[in-house]
Amino acid sequence: MKILFISAEVAPFVSVGGLSQVMFFLSRALKKRGHDVRIFTPLYGVTKSLEGRKLKTVAEKLQVGIDGDEKSFLVCNVKYLRGDAKNADVYFLENKEYYELRANVFGYADDHIRFALLSKGCIEWLLREKEKGEDGWWPDVIHCHDWHASYFIDLVKKTDRYNKILGRIPLLLTVHNFKFQGNWDFKFAAKEHHDDGLSPLALLTSPELQKQNALKRGLLSADAITTVSPTHAIEVLTPEYSEGLLETLLAVRGKLSGILNGIDTDEFNPETDLSIKKRFSKKTFVKLRPFNKAELQREFSLPIKPNSCLLAYVGRLTAQKGLDLLIEVLPHLLDAQLELQFIFLGGGDEAFKIQLTQLRDKFPEHVSLHLLPDFLMPRKIFAGADIILMPSIFEPGGIVALEALRYGAVPLVRKTGGLKDIISDFDPAKAKGNGFSFNKKNAWDLYGAIVGAWTIYKQKSLWLKLVENCLDEDFSWDHVAREYENWYLRNIHNKGGGNKLSSILKSILNLK
Repeated sequence: MKILFISAEVAPFVSVGGLSQVMFFLSRALKKRGHDVRIFTPLYGVTKSLEGRKLKTVAEKLQVGIDGDEKSFLVCNVKYLRGDAKNADVYFLENKEYYELRANVFGYADDHIRFALLSKGCIEWLLREKEKGEDGWWPDVIHCHDWHASYFIDLVKKTDRYNKILGRIPLLLTVHNFKFQGNWDFKFAAKEHHDDGLSPLALLTSPELQKQNALKRGLLSADAITTVSPTHAIEVLTPEYSEGLLETLLAVRGKLSGILNGIDTDEFNPETDLSIKKRFSKKTFVKLRPFNKAELQREFSLPIKPNSCLLAYVGRLTAQKGLDLLIEVLPHLLDAQLELQFIFLGGGDEAFKIQLTQLRDKFPEHVSLHLLPDFLMPRKIFAGADIILMPSIFEPGGIVALEALRYGAVPLVRKTGGLKDIISDFDPAKAKGNGFSFNKKNAWDLYGAIVGAWTIYKQKSLWLKLVENCLDEDFSWDHVAREYENWYLRNIHNKGGGNKLSSILKSILNLK
């Protein structure tokens, strides 16, 4: 298949959040399976990793219309970076005013204009490619990501000129976080400012554009929608998780599904990771992993006790991650004199920092902190800790749990979003399962789960089997790519691409 991604950020060129990593790894995994994957994204002033790499101008002085008559326009260029055997080709939309002269990627008062421009620029570039005939590149599927690219779907579906040419292509949307819907506080906006999502998109420079909910429009107009986990696709159909979009999501639930993100198993690999004390595999973890635990205890100034159960929290210090539950539970666990040690890593809410510091001062032999973001330390923690704590209030994806499993750290999670899809409770009788979980947003449910995990930990043969189960899990991007591949094929079929579908299926069968 020829697959086009449209995204506001793509690693390694720009990396603000998890979206950029998905663009990088998913495109690579799809390319590995034989597909022609290309990405369309802005060329920011802060775009990096282009030094010494040749960019080719493939669309010069592209006129992107501002008004309805297309008589006034912004001038853009499209630069092309050819990929290699592993990495996708990338098209960069170039515009000095809205991208190159900005010091950051997001956070501007005119972000709605900047990303509507991204979509309009992509459409105009595609129309030029169509005019080239066989010399142009034309996608079988267009995959838009988050609110920034949702303008593309709305524009194509509601503009006759665009729909006539692009209407046969499946327009698909993945929502990585429903909190972000555009450059306006839609959830708390006055009723008179609510966007029904049905009117034509306002002109680029119109004040009305900011009040139009890009994500809502993408949801209504997309041919199919995914979230980043199957459970989260169900959760967002409730008031608690829908972020003010409940009516819209209920209306489109027939085209909504969830596909769990993966991890790069080459990058996150305990057999080759030079950042950890002792590299290990499923065959050698019993002998070698304890060295990593001792190194972790030493680095965090905790007593080096092999038999103490070492629990760790890795991530932002926010209420969303269930920090208040952990802080409430921890003194009771330590007062019970269980053989437990706790490590906390991450920056965030100052109130949580103060409370954790007080706990550390009260239990210095059991609690240690590094209350700053750190991009290398998590792997050391995953490679040495016994349990990774994720008592999240909501968690659409759950990437930390995947990384922990890869290194043999057992996740203990609240059953929500991707965590519910990733973790199955360990059954000591059958020796099956890869972690522990609890249901309620309740400190005592978390307390019970930790005590239950500690009980299993004290039975060494059972615990080693549980760690082995963790190391056996496969959450690679290769597996994720197959799911997206099937999603694309279904939507090509639904749009009437029968002959194309047949030829693609033959190619995939040959690959398999």
